[in-house]
Amino acid sequence: MIINPYLNRVAIRDPKHFVGRRREIGKIFSRIGASRPQSIAVVGDRRIGKSSLLNQIFNSDVRASHLERPDDYVFLFIDLQQRKHIAPVDLFQDIFGQLAEALGEEFPAGIVADFDGMRKVLGKFRQIGRKLIILFDEFDAVTTNSRFDLDFYSFLRAAANNYDVAYVTSSARDLQDLCHTAQIADSPFFNIFTNVYLRTLAPPEVRQLVIDNSAAVDVPLEPYFDRIVEIAGAFPFFLQIACSSWFEALTEETPADRVDAVARELFLDEARGHFRFIWEHFEADHRDVIRTLVTGGQVDAQKNHVLEDLRRNGYVTDGPDGPRTFSSAFVDAISRALPAIAGDAVIPPTEKFSPSDPRELVAPGGDIAQLLADRGRIGRFVIRERLGGGGMGDVYSAVDSELTRTVAVKVLGMRYAADLTSKRRFLREAQMASILNHPNIATIYEIGELSGIPYIVMEYVEGRTLTDLLSADGRQPIATVIEVGRQMASALEEAHEKGVVHRDIKSSNIILTSKGLVKILDFGLAKPLPLAEKMREEVSDITEPGVLIGTITYMSPEQASGKGEVTHLSDIFSLGVVLYEMTTGELPFDAETYFQIISKITGTQARPITELRPDAPQPLTSVIDRMMAKDPGKRFASARALERELKLLALVQSSAGDER
Repeated sequence: MIINPYLNRVAIRDPKHFVGRRREIGKIFSRIGASRPQSIAVVGDRRIGKSSLLNQIFNSDVRASHLERPDDYVFLFIDLQQRKHIAPVDLFQDIFGQLAEALGEEFPAGIVADFDGMRKVLGKFRQIGRKLIILFDEFDAVTTNSRFDLDFYSFLRAAANNYDVAYVTSSARDLQDLCHTAQIADSPFFNIFTNVYLRTLAPPEVRQLVIDNSAAVDVPLEPYFDRIVEIAGAFPFFLQIACSSWFEALTEETPADRVDAVARELFLDEARGHFRFIWEHFEADHRDVIRTLVTGGQVDAQKNHVLEDLRRNGYVTDGPDGPRTFSSAFVDAISRALPAIAGDAVIPPTEKFSPSDPRELVAPGGDIAQLLADRGRIGRFVIRERLGGGGMGDVYSAVDSELTRTVAVKVLGMRYAADLTSKRRFLREAQMASILNHPNIATIYEIGELSGIPYIVMEYVEGRTLTDLLSADGRQPIATVIEVGRQMASALEEAHEKGVVHRDIKSSNIILTSKGLVKILDFGLAKPLPLAEKMREEVSDITEPGVLIGTITYMSPEQASGKGEVTHLSDIFSLGVVLYEMTTGELPFDAETYFQIISKITGTQARPITELRPDAPQPLTSVIDRMMAKDPGKRFASARALERELKLLALVQSSAGDER
């Protein structure tokens, strides 16, 4: 197994894995190593490597290589990340705890962790000839905190003036810009600092990060260097993600002609949120300049200082045709905010809907409906009406003008179209379902895009979803429960044998036609069986408004908890929930909140079916109970085995003449 050397997304502590910043480190130690140590403020944007830099300063080997007498120094590292509400007493206790460990028996006994106690400790430092360097990572947790008053900063300044004490802080912006009052910002404390600005890596450092680490594990990324830099710029964090993405694409034996495309998608999956954070925190002038560059315009001379600021911070670079944004992937990630650059497929606006047309489209977001209403068609498919929505998009009925047949067109909602993860999952529905050929699975006819918005053309199925059927008629006849279960098991058998797990089996994804044929819809959450994928995702309304892939009330315990691999056995559990619902008219695991539902799914047995449906035959209740076993190993081993059991049960019911 080859270990990916680029997986570390947190502060780098080991100097062997730290790249570049020699100039910055040298400058910091030149101040620390002065006859009286001087304070340094490290300033840089989010994810530029401030914490990693402070960890290098704190490393004893690095200190030994830069300081003439490293043993004369005591270094403390105070990590203030995620501690925005820390109190002064807690900060002093952190400092005193590390001081006691560093000084051992030389630490003064019986002192209190406050201003007076700190003065006594500093007196001891002077007595033994030691110098104190305190590293404050994310010091803005202090400057923005109203608990730290002017007296606190006055004390820190006095300590630096009267003793051999210096501070090294990190923050996203200049410290004085991050103070909770103007009075604090005007404190002379901030005058003791020299600023060291962290910006993007120099070209030699970029090559070192990309090429050296990969060569060390014999997965050379040098052939992909230009593509990596094209999407990551010279930012160490984004370079790390890009290198990891290409590394993963190469080690998973991706076809050579697909490596770049796969790696780019993997990169955007992880980097998109960070790109959007950057965009959202740009000043208005910075956004205007980015828009101008992306759309090929000329930056106004009055905004040249903004352009220079973006260039200095690595967000704009110079190409053969002039300045451009540092990353095409950055442009992709923020494209929703750049309407002028949104690509538009050339589809003539024929057969437009009339505003008074009774078939007028109505969609929750309104925007995709308007687009379709304006054009009236998607390629050769003439839109008729909106059938419904949910999951990742809306569904419309349409007529194939060439084959003169009715089809269903599923369109990804506009608000998700700019999100590559959503786009990938949506198209995966088509890719997964297209390899399946079964009478109980809706057939995929075509995949395409409209104005950058992907769509899937599939078989139009007339009938009622089980959700609608249950809402109207309540619990179903036993024969219907068994027959639906048998056909569903047959469809899942086909999917599982092709290596596909549906992951979202539920009553609204199952249609029953007037002829009694069952059809499974929506393979948008399907995944290849061999892949291990995290179940928990960022909060999104792509699925349910919670944090799990799938629909919570139908999930298996391993899917709901996120602690086990989701396999074909999870689909069997979900189908058991559907059959329970059909038999009793109720869901087996339901509650007011998601957490209560998850608790029931993972730890509570469903109410016995016979309590809700006394006429339910024992063989059927046993089958459903086995399907919903908490332990996957106690369920039916395969959909094929389940289908056989349901076939046998159907024969028994038929011979008994049971029409319940």
